[in-house]
Amino acid sequence: MSPVTRRIVAYWLLLLVATLVAGGGGMLLLKREEARLAEQRADTTAARRAALVARAGLVAENVELIVGDMQAGLLETLATFPADGLNETLADWQRANPLVRTAFRTLPDGTILHPARTAADEEAQGFRRRFGLILSESAPWLAKDAPVKAKAFAESELATQSNEADFARQQVFSNRERTQSARRDARETSKISNYSRPAETQLYADAGPQAAAAPSVSSLSADKKLAEGKRTKALLDDALLAKAVAEPAAPGRSGWATGNAAGRPYLLGWVEMPAAGEFRGVEVELAALIARLAGGLPAVTGTGEGYLLRDERGRVMHQAGRVPADGGEPVVRLPVAEGALPGWEVAAFLESPPDESADGGSGFFLFGSLLAATLGVAILAGGSLLLWQARRSEAEAAQKTSFVANVSHEFKTPLTTIRLYAELLEQGRVAGEDKRTDYLRTIGRETQRLARLVGNALEFSRLEQGKKKFERVSLDAAAALGRLLDTHVPRLAEAGLRVERKLPGGSVMLTTDADALEQIVLNLLDNAAKYAASGGEVTVELLPGAGHGARVRVLDRGPGVPADHRERIFEKFHRVDDALTAEQTGTGLGLSIARQLARGLGGDLHCEPREGGGAAFILDLP
Repeated sequence: MSPVTRRIVAYWLLLLVATLVAGGGGMLLLKREEARLAEQRADTTAARRAALVARAGLVAENVELIVGDMQAGLLETLATFPADGLNETLADWQRANPLVRTAFRTLPDGTILHPARTAADEEAQGFRRRFGLILSESAPWLAKDAPVKAKAFAESELATQSNEADFARQQVFSNRERTQSARRDARETSKISNYSRPAETQLYADAGPQAAAAPSVSSLSADKKLAEGKRTKALLDDALLAKAVAEPAAPGRSGWATGNAAGRPYLLGWVEMPAAGEFRGVEVELAALIARLAGGLPAVTGTGEGYLLRDERGRVMHQAGRVPADGGEPVVRLPVAEGALPGWEVAAFLESPPDESADGGSGFFLFGSLLAATLGVAILAGGSLLLWQARRSEAEAAQKTSFVANVSHEFKTPLTTIRLYAELLEQGRVAGEDKRTDYLRTIGRETQRLARLVGNALEFSRLEQGKKKFERVSLDAAAALGRLLDTHVPRLAEAGLRVERKLPGGSVMLTTDADALEQIVLNLLDNAAKYAASGGEVTVELLPGAGHGARVRVLDRGPGVPADHRERIFEKFHRVDDALTAEQTGTGLGLSIARQLARGLGGDLHCEPREGGGAAFILDLP
């Protein structure tokens, strides 16, 4: 291994080791970063799930608050009705309040007093059919575990919730406002009452002229029932309060019962009136109640969050946020308002962002690994390219040095011969006319050789600088090659080469540069004279092309060109034997110039082995 090769291998190994160390360090850092990101994702997911569970609890609590406010408001209103004209009051209340499906009265044993058996109202008869047997056989207030009085959640109670709930409410301020609005609506709606009995005339009079002028609820359209009920309630509050003080009702126990009657779920509220020896009750209009439960769900949800309010059969009653199309398994399921809506639940869902998918960490590591590998390959490729370029520059420098030495040697030989023969002739030391003629012929031959060397150097310079200009003219290639061979046959014969011509008898017309064509063929002949003289012959063959163009073949019987040098011999400065002590000297430019000229003319020049030994240089011209 030469010193230059050892140096290049050492440089490359240093580059490889540095790249591997950098790549290994990068992979280690990527692995650590992957672990950190995975831990961060796990913490983020856990925090999001915890927050979702907390918010789901708030949703369930909000729904319970709305239901509780509605229950408390209905029973409170029911208990405050005066005994006088109670049936008419209950009927008016039933018509005015959208939450009331049926208002009723029963004896302690469950016998229904109102609606009356003879009532013409289909809704009233339907109530008796559904609940007559249920109330008579298992009145809810007769049960040992009869529910206690419904609890109403006041605004002040919200301040006693846990710090976590307070923090969650602060995060979703708009959701809290929505919930409070829904609760206010539930309380106000549940307390809507309206009477249409004679005694109310005095109540309207006590309330003022505006109340006295208020129309009867029974005369209102269904669309205006709720609005009129709210307006009338405000006008009657003071009068009802005074009436209630004058005739105080002392309610006892109260509670709520749920179940199914005639295949339909129901929600009944009841309050005991000990003084009257009876129970007052209300069947809640579940559709109106369910519609108001939407206020318990958040108006604004977090990214990827979704909430469902589902009934006992799993049907979705209300939805907020994003929920998977296939339903999927919720993060948490919480029961809501079990005393009023048994089997109902809030289901909370959390959709993972794309970067939190199961393969997110491996994807990051794979991408980082590919990036590190690409960087390593780029470093190695760049370093290798630099080393190759340095090696090429070094080789080019060596070739240029060899070229200068060879050119100097090539110039020195003819100059020395010319000078020697010129001095002999000048001093008159050449005896005989034949010898003098031979000396002059030698001087002329060496002068031509020197001119060819100078011409090649100048031609190479023009080609390298891109300044070569071709003068294309129409010419007979056969005639041009014949004249060229006639001129150089003597010189080639002196080199030991017999020239064999294979030129067509007719004309072969080409449009090309005559000087360039002559220089290409001349360089090929010089190459044969230098390296294939041992073969004793050189053949110049011209083959017309099919339709246009031509092919010129210069064939010799020399040692041939090794396969790995058949392309390299056309590189500048390249010689198969580049030593100054080589058997044949040369500059390494002749074949390079010949190929560049051929390609400049639109053709090409390449080398092939010749059958029977030797080399074949083939010039294709357009």
